Amino acid sequence: MPIPIIKKIKTLEEKQKVIDAAVADNHNFYIPTHAVIKNDEIVGAWSLGAIPLVMAWHKTDGVNAKDSLIVNKSICAIMDDRGHQPYIIACDETSPYINYMEKFGYKNPWKTNLFLSQ
Repeated sequence: MPIPIIKKIKTLEEKQKVIDAAVADNHNFYIPTHAVIKNDEIVGAWSLGAIPLVMAWHKTDGVNAKDSLIVNKSICAIMDDRGHQPYIIACDETSPYINYMEKFGYKNPWKTNLFLSQ
C-alpha cells in the first residue's frame, strides 16, 4: 500500500497545481509550501512558515476606536516594511474587533481554529 510523501514546492507551476487541487476539493489553500503526494496524486498540502502571524492584545478599557485605527495602520506599515504580504492576524471571536476586521481590510479566508504545539 503506497504511503504519502511530502514534496517541497519549487515552481509556480507546482504551487498552482496544489492550489487547484485544494480548490477542487472545496478548500481555500493559497500559500502552500509542500505538497502531499500519494499514488502520484496531490492529496494535500502544507504551508510551513510561509505566512507571518500577527497576534495582539489591547487592554479593554485602555484603547478606544481611534487608537485602534492608528494601531492597525502601524501594524500594516510594519508588515509592509518587512515585506510580509500576505500575513495572518489572529482575532478572538470574543474580541470587540471581530466585527470590524473586514472593515480594516482583512479577509477571513476560512473558519478555523489555531492550536499551539506543546
